[in-house]
Amino acid sequence: MKNIRKNTSKYLVLGLLAFGSASCDSFLDLTPIDNRTTDNFFKTEADAREALVGVYDVLQWNTVRGFHPTPMLLDVASDDAYAGGGNRTDIVNIQEMDFHKILPNNPEVQGLWKKHYFGIARANTLLQKMEGLEASENFKKATIAEAKFLRAHFYLDLVRFFENVPLILTPLAPSEYNQPQASPKAVYDQIAKDLEEAIVDLPATTLTVSKGKATKWAAKALLARTYMFYKGVYGQDLQAGSTTVNGARALTHLQDIITNSGHDLMPNYGDVFKRASEFGIESVWEISYSDENPWWDWGYIHGGEGNMQPQMQGPRIKNPATESYVAGWSAATPTQELFDAFGANDPRRDATILVETELAGGKANLNIGYQHTGYFSQKYSTSKEYAPAAGQPELNWGNNYRAIRYADVLLMAAELALTNGGNAETFLTKVRARVGLAPVPATLDNIKKERRLELALEGHRYWDLLRWNAAGQEIPTTQVGSMYVGDNSDFVITYNAARKGFFPIPQSEIDLSGGTLKPNAGY
Repeated sequence: MKNIRKNTSKYLVLGLLAFGSASCDSFLDLTPIDNRTTDNFFKTEADAREALVGVYDVLQWNTVRGFHPTPMLLDVASDDAYAGGGNRTDIVNIQEMDFHKILPNNPEVQGLWKKHYFGIARANTLLQKMEGLEASENFKKATIAEAKFLRAHFYLDLVRFFENVPLILTPLAPSEYNQPQASPKAVYDQIAKDLEEAIVDLPATTLTVSKGKATKWAAKALLARTYMFYKGVYGQDLQAGSTTVNGARALTHLQDIITNSGHDLMPNYGDVFKRASEFGIESVWEISYSDENPWWDWGYIHGGEGNMQPQMQGPRIKNPATESYVAGWSAATPTQELFDAFGANDPRRDATILVETELAGGKANLNIGYQHTGYFSQKYSTSKEYAPAAGQPELNWGNNYRAIRYADVLLMAAELALTNGGNAETFLTKVRARVGLAPVPATLDNIKKERRLELALEGHRYWDLLRWNAAGQEIPTTQVGSMYVGDNSDFVITYNAARKGFFPIPQSEIDLSGGTLKPNAGY
C-alpha cells in the first residue's frame, strides 16, 4: 500500500506530554479531539497499530516554515547545493544554513528539534503501553521492534544535527520536562542498542513486501550508518548494551544485507527515482508520502501526507504546458562544483541534475530565482509524473524519499572493508558497473568520490563531510559557472569550523529550560 499512515488524526493527541522541554503550550491547552486518552486508549492490537502509525507519521512532517524537508536542508548545508528560492528575502532561514551563519532562533532549527522529539515521544509512549496490551507475544515483539527502530531513526538525525541533546526514553510527568543534555556517547549507544534489539524481531523482508514498514535490513543498514558517523566524528566504537558495535560488526550487518536480503541495484540508474520504483528492489528504507488523501490547509501542512521537497526544488517554470515539469520554487540549486564532479560519460549526472538548457523552452521559460545556477534537482522535482491529482497542488506531492538505497549499503561496505577485512573493490565495482564505468582501485578517496556521485542530492553529503573531517572540513562553493545569475558574493560560502558542523540548540528551548540546556560550541 502506498501510504501506511492514513487516518492518523485521532492519534495526534497521544504522546505530546512526553518529550521534555520540547513540549508546546499551544498543544497542552487544547481540548482532546475525542474521548480517548493515553490512559484508556492502549488496550488492543488495533489501538497499538494505530499508535504505531502515529509514530511513522512524524517521519513525513514538513511545512514551509520550521519543518522543511531534512534531505534538502542537508544538501544546502553541504557543497552540493545553494539555498536558492525566489530572492534574497525569500527563505532567509535556509540561507543561514547555506552560508553557515545559523542563528539560534532560526525556525528550521526549532522545527527540526520539535519534529524529532514529537516522534521520540510517540515511540516512548507506545513502548511503555505495550506491557499492558491485550495482544499476542509475536505482535508485541514486532511492534516493539518497529517502535525502537523509529526511535533510533529520530535520535540519529537529532544527535547528528545538535550533538548535545536530552536522552528521553520514557514518557515524562510535567515535573520532569526539564531534562539536561546527555553526552553524545550515551545517545549513540542507545541508538545502537535500539537497533540491535530491533533487528532480532523485525521481518526479513524487502519494502516490496512490507510497503514502507521497517525491516531487519533497514535496521542493519541504519546501524552501520550510525556506527560510521560516530566512529568518524568521535573515533570510538558503539556499545549497544552488552554488545560492542565496531567496524567488523557493522560490516557483518552490511554483508548480511548484501548476501541474504534480496535487495539489489536496479539495472537503470535513471529509473531509481521514478514512481514505479517506489518500494522497489533497491530501496532498503523509504519514507512514504502520498497524494491519496488530498490536503488543502496551508496553516497545518504537516497534517497532510505530501512531500514538500519536490515543490521546493522544482524549476520556476513560466509556462508548464510545454514542459515535463510543474512550476516549483527553485530551492536547493545544485552547484557548478557538483555538476563538474561527474564525468561526461557518467549517466548519473543527467539522472541527478536537470539543466535549464534541457527544458523545451530553455532559460526563456524560467522565472530566475536567487542563486540561480542553471541547475535543478532531477531526483526530487516537480515532474508531471508525480503531479498531484487533487488538493492544494503544492502540498500533495507523493514522491517517496529513498532514505537508504542498496547502493549506499554497497558503498558503506566498501569503506568498512578497507579497515575490517573483506573485498572493498567488489562492492565499489558493482556500483560503478551499473552505470557502465570501469573499475577503479578501492581507495578511500575513490570511495568518497563515488559516494558523492552515486548519492548526490539525497541528503547524505553533509553527514559524510562531517564524519570524514569533523573539525576542519571546508565547504567550498565559489565556482561560478556561465549560467549563474547574481553577485559572486551570493555564492561564497565560508564554513565555520568552530561549530564543528553542528546546529545551534534552539534559543526557545534554552529559554524554556531556564538554562538547563547549554548552547553548542561556536554559538
